[in-house]
Amino acid sequence: MPIAAIPTDELNQRLPRELSTEQLELYLEQLGCDIEGFTQIRRIQCQNCSNLHELTLQEELPGKCPECFTEREASELWKDLGEIDVVRMDLLPVRPDIFDAGGLGRAIRGLMDEEIGLPSYEIADPSMTVTVDPSVNEEDSYRPYVACAVVRGLQIDDVSLRVIMKLQENLHWALGRDRKLASIGVYDMSTIEGPIRYTTVPHDGLTFVPLQPQEDKPQTPGEVLETHPKGQGYKHLLEGFSRVPLLIDSKDQVLSMPPIINSHETRVTTKTTDVFIDVTGISDRVVIKTLHILVTSLLELFEGTSLERVTMKYDDREELTPSMETERFPFDVASAIRLIGIDIDRERAGQLLQQMRHQTEIDDDNPEQLWVTVAAYRNDIMHEVDLVEDLAMAYNYLNLKPELVPTMTVAQPRAERVLANRTRAVMNGLGFFETMSLILSNAEEQYDLMRLEDPGDSVKVSNPASTEQTMLRTMIMPQLLRLFALNRGQGLPQKLFEVDDVVKLVEGQEHPVEEMHIAGGILDSVVGFADIKAVVVSLAHEVGMNITLEALEHPSMIPGRAASILFNGQVVGMLGEIHPEILSNLRLSQPLVAFELDLSPILPEDWNASLM
Repeated sequence: MPIAAIPTDELNQRLPRELSTEQLELYLEQLGCDIEGFTQIRRIQCQNCSNLHELTLQEELPGKCPECFTEREASELWKDLGEIDVVRMDLLPVRPDIFDAGGLGRAIRGLMDEEIGLPSYEIADPSMTVTVDPSVNEEDSYRPYVACAVVRGLQIDDVSLRVIMKLQENLHWALGRDRKLASIGVYDMSTIEGPIRYTTVPHDGLTFVPLQPQEDKPQTPGEVLETHPKGQGYKHLLEGFSRVPLLIDSKDQVLSMPPIINSHETRVTTKTTDVFIDVTGISDRVVIKTLHILVTSLLELFEGTSLERVTMKYDDREELTPSMETERFPFDVASAIRLIGIDIDRERAGQLLQQMRHQTEIDDDNPEQLWVTVAAYRNDIMHEVDLVEDLAMAYNYLNLKPELVPTMTVAQPRAERVLANRTRAVMNGLGFFETMSLILSNAEEQYDLMRLEDPGDSVKVSNPASTEQTMLRTMIMPQLLRLFALNRGQGLPQKLFEVDDVVKLVEGQEHPVEEMHIAGGILDSVVGFADIKAVVVSLAHEVGMNITLEALEHPSMIPGRAASILFNGQVVGMLGEIHPEILSNLRLSQPLVAFELDLSPILPEDWNASLM
């Protein structure tokens, strides 16, 4: 997890009174920050590109600048700017609004009860227009979402320029998922002539000089991806696209090629006073939240600055960004204080939430409820329960008094966990290693890999996070075979197993059925049906399943070398030698035998201690 080093003097400048390190530590811990400690860091400046970098006192001067990539004798490359006092802490991915001294100061002022409720930011009418070309929404160049803003009146020196760059980097990490979901561009307004176009071009469509160029000559987007260090580092984000996104002004000057690199001509320098900001990406919410966090942090960091909206012009509509739209949630006070275990009234709960920089309103129709308005820069508040956490933080966890549970009971393991533990012990005794995989899978893995038709009994995932997690698995064996493929090249024999849940739809039942399965396999230079049969028979005997085997023709198994597993006349699993086509697809050159068994039938409805 990245570490933030926030100068304590810059933080104290944004507070009503200077706090000692002990006092700062208490407030930071109240906000949930994981503090590494208060220390000193060394600031150095590249003699070639003037960019600042920070080192711990124990680190040696690097021989290469990570921004301009200049390599030189360290003593000649860097200018020493001295040491400063900082607080080092792990960045909280859920709270990117406190990644800098401005946002952190805003939060601490609330806890100090100096500024409470929603922060107020004035926004001027737009003077800049961005036209969004429909091509950014096409499959050959998909990066459809964009939001922009203008911030005026900045007073930038080398230190504050570094702060802006670091804030961008941290937001790329926390919200942008390393620029995949969203990426940021900041430009000197004096170098730009509006209106601006957000469009796409082929890889060889035009040329521009990228930021911190290796050579002072224009390059095509394709050349940037192949030769520039940033292009090489992030070209995977545009992989498979025949066109790349660009921001271009009315002079046909390229501002940037998101999410890769800005242009050299529009870069922000210490002479910059007004900046144009864009955030582009593939997630609408992340793009909007990233812009809101960035512009409000700049307003907090730089006194006397002003924010200006930008007109986003689409074929069918116009929008103004940043919208700075707040969110409003109902808040059940009685439920919240019961969950936390504190005794406060509705008015006190409202005051505490205001200290977390929310706005609260009393619900006249419900004495147990408040209406809470959340600031536009808070990305982590998605549900009422998130506000419960904020209430607990404002109350301060240190003020919570631990109490013993009034009713003591003796815990007892669930039947399926007892059976699972027994099964693990048996498989370990047979020389198998346990694996663990996700219950989320996909049709390609569950059916195509196994040479099966989709039976339509799977639970699908709405709005899946990725194409690899579109359904709940109905079998464990496909994922186990994938693990064998990942381990190819390792020593033989390989014996792996997994015992866990699968989920299926059953005709006539309203809800999906959860079953506990075990799957196991052996990969070896010489292994066959008899080997896996011996494992299954031994396992069944140890867990109390009186099974029988019956010949089976199955697409996943070699014909004549597979069997169904029956218990009380019902098919509960299968075993056999994996089909060569599957082995070929997994690039496995040795034979593989495997089984899958449903253990659910031996779980009694009225579980008793005998299973232990």
